[in-house]
Amino acid sequence: MLNCQLKKLVSGLAIAAIAATFCLPNSAIASDRPIRVIFDHDGAFEDYYAILTLALASQQKSPPVKLIGITTMAHGESYCNNSEGYPELKRELLGDFSPEAGSIDGLTQKVLAIAQYRDAKIYSGCDESATTIDVPNEADDFGQPVPGTEFTPVRVQLPFAGKPALEPCLFHQEFVSSPRDFVCWNEFNRTFRDETLRYILPQAQAALEQFQLREVDLIDPKKKAANYLATSICEAYKKDDPLTIATVGPVTNLARAYSYIEKNPRKYGCPKKIKLADLSSVISTIHMGGVLDENKADNFDVNGNYRLNEPFPVWTEGNIYYQDGEHVFGSHHLPFPGTNFENIQTGEHKKAFNSLNNAEVNFWIDAPAVDKVLNSGIPADVVPLNATNFARLQGFAQRIQDNPSQCNTAPAQYIKNVQFANSPAPGVFVFDTLFFWDTLTVASLWNDFLNFEDFADLEITTLTNGDPSTVTGQLPEAELFRRDIGNLFALGRVKNPVRLSLSVKPAAGDPDFKTTIQDFVFGLVCTSN
Repeated sequence: MLNCQLKKLVSGLAIAAIAATFCLPNSAIASDRPIRVIFDHDGAFEDYYAILTLALASQQKSPPVKLIGITTMAHGESYCNNSEGYPELKRELLGDFSPEAGSIDGLTQKVLAIAQYRDAKIYSGCDESATTIDVPNEADDFGQPVPGTEFTPVRVQLPFAGKPALEPCLFHQEFVSSPRDFVCWNEFNRTFRDETLRYILPQAQAALEQFQLREVDLIDPKKKAANYLATSICEAYKKDDPLTIATVGPVTNLARAYSYIEKNPRKYGCPKKIKLADLSSVISTIHMGGVLDENKADNFDVNGNYRLNEPFPVWTEGNIYYQDGEHVFGSHHLPFPGTNFENIQTGEHKKAFNSLNNAEVNFWIDAPAVDKVLNSGIPADVVPLNATNFARLQGFAQRIQDNPSQCNTAPAQYIKNVQFANSPAPGVFVFDTLFFWDTLTVASLWNDFLNFEDFADLEITTLTNGDPSTVTGQLPEAELFRRDIGNLFALGRVKNPVRLSLSVKPAAGDPDFKTTIQDFVFGLVCTSN
């Protein structure tokens, strides 16, 4: 017995040492068992590739991972079934599909069917917390109602911080259009959400029909996302059964689950006096989101003060920008030092300036939720744009097309057809210019793809945690709210168990990681039965 225990101890120490040496994610440490994962997503086109990745890997002969549940976000890039303006205004896009099929939950179910995976139920974040607000029919360039205008009631899904956190969305004209079928938190972005109906829904159905796959009802009609997360966390703790939660959108569901446990732990199966940090023995999390500006001069002045509230930021870093009436991806430089801030929002400068400073959309949409998660005491790995921008999709669909016999599978054909579907001009494929953001994040759970670094003082800007030496006086609170929310920075004021990946690990002979990530996904989707 003693020898057995000693052998287990040495083996455990060896595994931990190897994991530490290669900087594997927290969830990958110390077990030969599959990593149990709950996947939380917001319905962007590439989120569904990550679902396929998890579902297919879960069915391998010796699975490295086990997808046990999926939770969906109410405010991402797919529609809730009964959200404002949907489905009534989307009938031309839905065609013969039902509103339920075109929702984020319905789309998730179809993609699981493409992978022929039935071991994970879907728990919706839609309508877990919603309200109705009055939106002015006519507003000025800053979203303020024009005197005498009438108002339209709009039903919105609430963020973690409730109605006050809606303000950044209401301020931005780029998130409010006419007819008013969305207001940021309600629909986030009509263009992106419509893409799911225009491209993802028909291609998912086509894959199911081509390969004669049956869609199974996996949507739980009663339990909501945050409730399921809270219950699963407490159950894992009670059974001492490690669980990883992977989020690839705003972390609202997880923050809400943490809050549920804090307020009434016994309701969800946790001990009465438990603290969130106590759960760290079995719970770990990984998040695709954020971006860290590695040029400290962009965020700190010569005295080391955080430049949260300066009127004229130099750089913007993030993945969504509003330029010439279109949302584009990338980073922009502000070439207008000294420009009046109001003109940046409304005039010609809007072509170059997004309303964020150093923010990425997943973390910006609900920054207070990120603040809750990062400072919960539960280990968090963050995969920001610094790393995901190496995981390029370019040429992947063509590679599948060039290997018809090997890639004659439903997952491969679905990805190929989605990649080619969004084509505004001959030979131009929008999705081909983008990235495996979320696929890289989940794949890193069992692959040595990322270099993680400890950032025990990582913070995200909200209206309550800015640097007092700069927050007062330079910008009105409203303008600050809409510009600087969601910026990741490190100032040494907090201590939390957070790791950040700022770089990737290409395979030998791969200069830029594109081949590494594409080989991995190709191996999964083109060999599935």
